[in-house]
This record gives sequence, C-alpha cells and structure tokens, in this order.
Amino acid sequence: MDGWTEVSRVPATAGTGPAHYETALISALLFDSVSNLVWCGDSHGYTASLTPPLDDSPPFQQNHLPLYRYTKFRGLSSSSPVIKITSHQRGVLSLLNSSICFNSRCGVSHAVITKKTFEKAPAAHENAANPLEALTCMYLAHAASSDLIVGGHHSLFKVDLNKPSSYAPYAHDGGISFMNYSFKLLTLGRSSGALELFDTESNCSVKVFLSSNGLLSDIDVQGNYVATCGCSVRPKRFGTATAPVEYVADPLINLYDLRTMRALAPLPFPAGASFVRFHPKLPNVLVGALASGQIQFINMFDQLHVNLYQADLTSAIEPGSLAAPTASYLSNLELSESGEYMCFSDDHKNMHIWSINPAANLSFVNYGAALDRPSVVAEAVSLDVRVSLDDPMPLNAIGMPFYKEILASLFPAGMVFTKELAKVPRRVFPAPKNPVMRTPAFQPYNRAKMGPRNVIAEYDVLYASHASQRTKTGKTIKVPRFISERDVTASPAQLPRSRLAETDATAGEDTVFQITGSGTRPPPCYERLEIRYSRFGVDDFDFDYYNRSSGTLAGLENHLDNSYVNSLLQVYRFTPVLYNTVTHSLLNEYLPNDQQTVHRHAHGSSVLNELAYLFDMMHNAGSRNVSVTNFSAVLNESSVARAHELLNTDDGRTLNGARLLRLLVTFNKFLVESVVSDFQTQFDVDVQDLTATHYRLEFTSPSGDLLSTQVGSLATLDLVTPPRHVLNRVGTGNASQRAHAGSLKKNITLVTYLNYSLNQLRVLPAPGASSVPVEVKQSLLKVGPILLINLPWADAEYEMIKGCKSWLVREFYAAKTADGGVVFKPVVAHAIQHAAKYELQGFVCEVLVGPASTSGHHNLVSFVRVGDQWFLFNDFLVMPMPEKEVFDLAPAWKMPLVLVFVNVDDPRNRRFSCFDRVLFLAMPGLNDSILYRDHFACGIRRGLRQEYELLTRQEAPQHGSLVAIDAEFVSLRPAVIELSYTGAKTLVRPAQLLLARISALRGDRGPKNGVAFIDDYIVHTGPIHDYLTTFSGIEDGDLDPARSNKTLVTLQTAYRRLWLLSNMGCVFVGHGLKNDFRCINLQVPKTQIRDTAEFYYLMEHRRKLSLKFLAFCVLGRAVQTHNHDSIEDAHTALLLYEKYMELQVSGDFELTLQRIYSEGQQLRFRAPEPAVTNAG
Repeated sequence: MDGWTEVSRVPATAGTGPAHYETALISALLFDSVSNLVWCGDSHGYTASLTPPLDDSPPFQQNHLPLYRYTKFRGLSSSSPVIKITSHQRGVLSLLNSSICFNSRCGVSHAVITKKTFEKAPAAHENAANPLEALTCMYLAHAASSDLIVGGHHSLFKVDLNKPSSYAPYAHDGGISFMNYSFKLLTLGRSSGALELFDTESNCSVKVFLSSNGLLSDIDVQGNYVATCGCSVRPKRFGTATAPVEYVADPLINLYDLRTMRALAPLPFPAGASFVRFHPKLPNVLVGALASGQIQFINMFDQLHVNLYQADLTSAIEPGSLAAPTASYLSNLELSESGEYMCFSDDHKNMHIWSINPAANLSFVNYGAALDRPSVVAEAVSLDVRVSLDDPMPLNAIGMPFYKEILASLFPAGMVFTKELAKVPRRVFPAPKNPVMRTPAFQPYNRAKMGPRNVIAEYDVLYASHASQRTKTGKTIKVPRFISERDVTASPAQLPRSRLAETDATAGEDTVFQITGSGTRPPPCYERLEIRYSRFGVDDFDFDYYNRSSGTLAGLENHLDNSYVNSLLQVYRFTPVLYNTVTHSLLNEYLPNDQQTVHRHAHGSSVLNELAYLFDMMHNAGSRNVSVTNFSAVLNESSVARAHELLNTDDGRTLNGARLLRLLVTFNKFLVESVVSDFQTQFDVDVQDLTATHYRLEFTSPSGDLLSTQVGSLATLDLVTPPRHVLNRVGTGNASQRAHAGSLKKNITLVTYLNYSLNQLRVLPAPGASSVPVEVKQSLLKVGPILLINLPWADAEYEMIKGCKSWLVREFYAAKTADGGVVFKPVVAHAIQHAAKYELQGFVCEVLVGPASTSGHHNLVSFVRVGDQWFLFNDFLVMPMPEKEVFDLAPAWKMPLVLVFVNVDDPRNRRFSCFDRVLFLAMPGLNDSILYRDHFACGIRRGLRQEYELLTRQEAPQHGSLVAIDAEFVSLRPAVIELSYTGAKTLVRPAQLLLARISALRGDRGPKNGVAFIDDYIVHTGPIHDYLTTFSGIEDGDLDPARSNKTLVTLQTAYRRLWLLSNMGCVFVGHGLKNDFRCINLQVPKTQIRDTAEFYYLMEHRRKLSLKFLAFCVLGRAVQTHNHDSIEDAHTALLLYEKYMELQVSGDFELTLQRIYSEGQQLRFRAPEPAVTNAG
C-alpha cells in the first residue's frame, strides 16, 4: 500500500454563522456509499457534505483534491453533537445523544425520532424506560434496508424507517459503545472492553470475548473476521490505591473468526492502536491508526510487510507569529468504498483526505448515483423597480443571473485567502545582454525552433498520465488488443502472424503510426514503445500490429538489458559488406572451453559471434520479433564495456538526452573495434579496412620545410563543426561572432563538415620561447567501403544544421586529388574517373520527448534504406517512411547521432550473401565437427554418465532429417507482478530463463530411431534464482563445473549445434517448441517445426494439452513420474508425432482428438498417477 498521500485538508466545520459556531469540532465522518459525497458531523449538531469536482470542472493541481460544499443542515434545534452518521439509499441518518435525524442528501427532513416519538409506542413491558437516552451507535445491514438497529448505554432496539413511530426492543441490558453487523450477527463492543456476538433472530447473545480489560477503542468487520483495539487498565503501584484509573493502549489488534467463534493470533501494533479498519478491497489488509497521527497498513498474512505513514496534525500559524504550531490528535478514521480514499479529523476543525491515486479516480464510491442539482428559475427583471445604492441597502439585494457553468470565484472549501499571505510578486529585472552574444540587426524567424508562425496553440493536458495517452491534437493513441482478446475461437499460438491486428475503425493513421506531429512533441511513431503482457505471456502481445514490412523485416524487443543498441544494430544489419563479413565468420568454429573462459565468460562467446548469430536470426525471422538476449549477456560480461559504462539495465530510465547521446556514440566505437579485434584474435583476419578512414599528417616549418610525416586510420569518424569563417556568409557579423542558423551559407551540407574534419590545416603553438610554431596539414588518403560518422555534438551545433534545408545529403563522391589525397564532393563531372559514390544506408536518431535534461523519456530510432524504400525501426515497430520525412532534420526533437554511408561502387556492397538451407552443407569452409564430437567445459570430464550416442559422419543430418528435441530451463530472475488494490495481477516483466539442458534424438526411421545424440548441460557459474526442479529436473550443483557429474558444455557450444541443425534444414519435433526456441533465442522457420502441442489442439476448447496427458491418452504411457527428463520428453514427443501421422493417413485423427478432449474433461486434463506397488 505504497503511495498514500494527503490530497486535501478542509476546515469542514467553518461557516458564516455566529462566532460560537466557529468553535465546533468534527465529531463524525463518513464516506457515502450511494453518492460521491463525504459527510461531516460537528459538535453543534450540524451535518455537512462535501464533494469533489464534477467531470466538467477545470483541472486541479496534482496531489491536491478540491472539495466543494454540497449541503449543510441541522436536524434539530438543539446543539447536541452528531455521534454517528450512516448512509441510506434515500438519504443520510444522523445519531445524536437522544435523537435520530433522517434527511435527504439535499437536507430535506424525512423523519426526526425523539423521545416524544416513542411516548405512544407500545412498550415491551410495563415501566419500560424510554430507549432514546445515552445513544452511542447505530447500524444498517445495507443501504436499502429499512431496519435501523440503535444501541446505547441503556438499550438496544430496532426502528423501522418506514414507520419511525414504533420500535422493537431487544433483550439486552445496553452498555454498548460500538456496533457492526456480519452474517445475521451483531458485533457489539461493550463499554467494559468485551466483544459480544448477538443474534437478532433469536434475540439472545451467542458469544462474548474479553477483548480488553479496560475499554474498547474501535471495532470493524469484514466478511467473517472481526478486528478490535482497545485500552487496558494500568496497574496501580503501592501507595496509589486512591489514584484515578489510568488506561494504556494495547500494543495488539485482536482478530476473531465468526465461523469458528474463536480468537485468532493478534496483530502486533507496538504504538497502540486507537482506530482499526479493514481495507474494503483487500480483505487481508488492516489499517490501524494512533491518536498521535501514526497510520499503519498491516498485512494479516505477512505481518512483516507494514507500510507506515505519519499524518501532519499541526495547525497553521499566522504570518509573523513566533509561536510554535500546536499539536493535535487524530480521530474519526474512515475508508471509502472504492478503497482509494481515507479521511480523518483533528481537533483544529480540519478534515484530512488521503488518497493512493487521486489523479486517476475522483470518486469515493465505485458506482455513485448522480447528485441532485438546484433548479434555479431566472426571474424576470422589472425595469420599474429601482434600487438605490446607499448605506442602508445591502449589496446582495441586487440579483445576479443564473450561470450554468462553474465560475472562477467558486473556490474549494479548503482554499482560504488572507491579506497577510497576499504579496505582490517580485519585480523581475531583465538580464544584461552580452555584447558578444548580441544578434545582428535582422534575425530571421527560426521555423525549426519556434514552429509555424501565426498558429494558435491548442490546449495541452498538463497531467503526465494523460500526455502519455494523447497526442497534441487531442486524439487518443490506440494500442492493439491482445491476440487472445480479439478472437474468442482462436489460440494465441495459432493465429497467423502475417495478419495485422484488428483494431477499431477509428484507429487508422491516428494511432501509433502517425508521422505528423504538432508543436515540440514528436509524433507517436517515434516515441518509446512498451510491451504489455497478459496471462498468456509475451506470445499474446501482437507484434504484427507494429510491423508493416509485409513480412520481410524483423523488429527487436526492448524489454531487455542494453536494449538501446537496437537502433544501431538495425542499421548494420542492412549494410551488405558488414552483414556478409560478420555472418560468414560462423562457418568457422570458435568454442573456447578452458577454465578461465568458463569462470569469467560462462557463455564462451564473443561480440563477433553473437552479432553474427543475431544478424542471421534477424534474416530467418522474417517479420517476427527477435530478442537480443544473448548479445546483451556477452555485453554484460565484457570488462571493456563495463569500463566505458556501456551497460544499462533500467530501460534507460536514468538517461537524459546528453547521456543517451554519449552512450550510443561510445557503443558504436566499441562495437566496431570489438568486431575488428575478435576477427584478429579468433581467426587471424584483418578486417580493419572495412570501416577505416586512412589519413596523413604533414608537419612543416613556417619556411615551408617538411619536418615529418605520419599516417594513421580511424575506425569511426567524429564529425567536427567547422569554424565561423567556413560557415558564415560574407559580411555577416563581426570577427568575434559565432556561427548561427541565420548567418550560415546556403550551400552548407554534410560534405562541408566532412572535408573540414578530414582535410585540415592547423598551426601548433611553439612549445618554448626559442621554438617556432609548426603547421600541421591533415589530408585524407583512403576511405573504406563503409564510412561511419558520429555526431557527438552540443545543442548549439545541432541547432545550426537544422537551419540548413539539405544538410543531410543522400549521396556524395570521394574523388582523388593530384597529390594522391581524397576530397568529398556533392557532384562530379563525368571526366573524373577516380570518384567513388557513397550513398546513405541509414542513420540513428535520438528522439527528445520533452526537455533534454529530463530522464527516462527519450528514445532511439533508426532510418534504414532497404532497396529503394526507407523504413523506420523503433524497436519492434517497423514501418515504411517517406523520403522527405527521413531527410527532414528541422524538428527540434530529431537529433541524428550515427550516419552510415556505403560505397555503392564496391562489389561487396551490391548484394547480401545469406545462408541457403539447401546448399548450406556444400558451403566452402564450413566446420560442423562439433556435431560429431564431445566438447566439454573445462576439458575432459571423467566419471560422468552419458545417456547419448554421438552422430557419425555416415549419419550426417540432411535437409529434411527429423530431430526430436526438448529443452529445460532455470530461472535467473523472478517475474515482476503488479498487484492492484482489487486483487488483479498484472505481469510487468516475465521471469528471465536460461537454457540449462538440451537433448536431441534421432527421428528418422532406422535402427537408432529415438536414440539421443545430444544431451548437453549448460555450465553456469553465476547466481540462479530458481532451479525449477519440478519442471526441469535440474538440481543444485548440476550446472557447477566444480561439483557436477553431468556433460557440461558452454552455451556457445550447445547453441552452435542447434544453429547447424537448423541451417542444415533439419525438421524439429517437440512439444511446446515455440516457447523453447524463444528462450534459446533461435529463429527456426515454421516449415522446420513439428509441434505436437499444436497438432493435438482444438481451438474451440482454448486449452493446450500437456505432454504427460497426451502420453496417457494417445500412447497409454506414464511419463514424468518423477522429475522431468528432456530425453524422455523428446522421445515421447517423437512417438506422438508418429502417431499423429498414422491417424492422419487413416483419417481417424479428428475423432481421436475429440475423444481426447472428452476424456480430458472427465479427468480434468490430468493424467492419473501410476499405482505404487509395495514389495513383499
């Protein structure tokens, strides 16, 4: 119950009456159970109601709930305090010391029950005393009931509200302080400290509990449970027998069960509770309060989980007063029916309203009835009547018209204005202008920064919760429904992924695919996306709704660690020479398994390997989403990445705009250098020239003598902003003026920045007094087939390029110079033969959502050219983008970070060389020996028990070979579940699973059919949250190389075996393979999957059958009798598939499947446990 805060403090008893009424204290509070009202009774007999603003009221400040006076009335002329308030369907009941008032919510009296009302009523026996004396409590069974039960110090009786002139007494001697009702039993709190259960039907007491030996402070009932708190008599010391009785609050909250009529274990409350209430929506939560203002939320079944709050009960002090604020005490604790509001009072005439979610729900009751509004008829104004404005005539004698809308002068009841607090605001003096930063006489209008001129800005919602759901045009951003919610006859796993989501007819382009925005907020398609989970998990999320690539391009999921890399990986995936070079490295084998690798890098992989696997998976996935789990895990293990602070595990919630920029630019350099280094380390291959930019430095003296020459190269280029004399127009400003958008030349483009960054002439100052300055000339010598450009700029540098219409060019040329250098040109003549054409392949943009200094809202997207069409990649959102939108850098929220240009004249950049499953085995350089040998972690493992037989070259898998597999997993991180106050559970993030065991069996017909050839346990040296032994069969120590006797291998070894089988075209047979392949992070085409969970499934039943139940019904076998065994499960799935093929051939499969579901309904879809036979 975190998040409770005070949202309103109202002087509820304040009024305009006589001065002695201003001293009235709050004596009773109640949240109305019918209408959206909160009732307040005071010590002078007044009953008042307040209501929050209506739906058409103006918005209020966050964490502040204004309350407006609805009614205030007095049931009797006496000044007896209101003891208790009860809500009724027709109105409200007020209990006074010797009377009961029944009024409508507008204040109209329905009935007043006093002592005179019962004078003529038939008494139960002669000489019966009038019951309306010393009343203390009353209760209604429900809001529509007409039987009101009233108790006091001398009586207990029932009144029929339809006939209030008579009453029915109960056989009870009184002495009642509190009353409640539960399942035909009255729970009475006696003034002696006892809790009594009274049956109104039999008119007798059922049970009495001694709750406290002093007196009771409060009781409450919820369902079958009763909670009480009270005080005990302080023991008197020696010699103080005549001293008055002293009470001390009990440090416990007593609990009782009405079903067993027994006391339960009490709940500790060390401070001593004065008030106790059950939460109306969470029956296991108790709210206890102390008179000093301490409020605790206690879980009955988890008493260590306590939420503690302290109410501010001090009074406001007058301005200029030196007196300390006076303390107060808490009283009259009540909770609303919705469970989202709580109220109590202090002795300063203030009513405090607390809430856990004030902005989302302004209602105290779940389904409140509409409030009656006054019907005012405008009177005709007579021109004959003249009113003289003299001293005797009051100003309110002049009538005012009837207004249908709320006036600004209608202040909430809690807003009090005094002249002492009304101060004139300080005068703001304009800051002196810096003459260096002074703008020229004429400054052109910056459309990119200020937006279109002469446009009235529409009203903008100030609440963050509304802003995340609405665009600037006021249209709601619609999100797709879960797959299981769209079609009641379809299973989430069997819906075609190529079909777009069914959305409302009004969605269209006004939803997440909108590319036009207004103001400074980016369009919805650029903002950060969020994956939502249903009870079916992530498979129920409709990723196809966000993919508009016609089934060809894959998106990347963003609910993982280091997901900020998604945008850059998408650009490199569609760079042909980089894709071909990286993926073809998988033909060679790199499987380190030494002791150091296992303990420091348990995955046994590298950045190059995981990048290659990821590129291949993105190609195989088509339009399905891909996870970067394995790549992120290797990144987390890299000491270099950790040293450069490249790890991000909080979804970017702590990153502002500048930090996100630096993070991506640094990662780009790390990724390129890691690929080059891994090629050199693993295969002794130098691929530096793919992205390297070679340059030459010439050091000359002032006389022109060449001192020395140096050559070097850059893997990525950091673009440098040229100085003002290069960018400014001639005659604009003075020499000290810096370049700005209004003074730039019209032909400033990216080519201008490139030439300055790579071809510079600088003068180095003399190092000493006797030395002379040195001129340094930098010239470009060679550019690789890929040119990577970083833009690590400040805001002012980005603002300059936004003033250029065509700064980002589609193409440029690298032409040779006479001295052997290279210079960039936007166009070249046909006579120049040595000019290489570079085209923009894609770039990464940072999208600023709000101010750049804020954290957690900014996003990274990429624009990529695929063929002749540009696409936007925003994690798992993939959509075509017009070229004009791609090259428009004018919006202030659009910040390019990394640009990728490719040499289109280089033959390596003309086509992608993807793996063909039919010709995969014939590819030159393919090393598939891992399928035919053991490769244990930490070397040879002796004494282990092998349950498999390795493949031989004669059994080499071919295209179409059947392989039965099954995988087991362990949990590294538990699922994150959000529990609402209604008890509903929402999956925020699923559990993180790690592959722990993988088994593969021969599936083709032959003598070794069903014999395992892979049974790998995956080594893991890090912490494991849960081994899931019941479902996985993995026990503690099985994955530890120091203690295990299993066939341990690195994750890279097991993954390469599966990757080879998949690319060879093998057909996988298993049960629930979709979830297995997702956790393994392996993309297998649907044509190579035979999933028995999908074969044995009827959509109208919406229930998948377990492997154990199918084995019992179809095969007549008992499996999984102990722990799960992946070899047994894979063999069972293979037998089920063979049986499925037999039934399909005979035509009996449909009848068999109907029989299986019929039998499953009788057995509740659980296979009976095999009988246990006792030996002897």
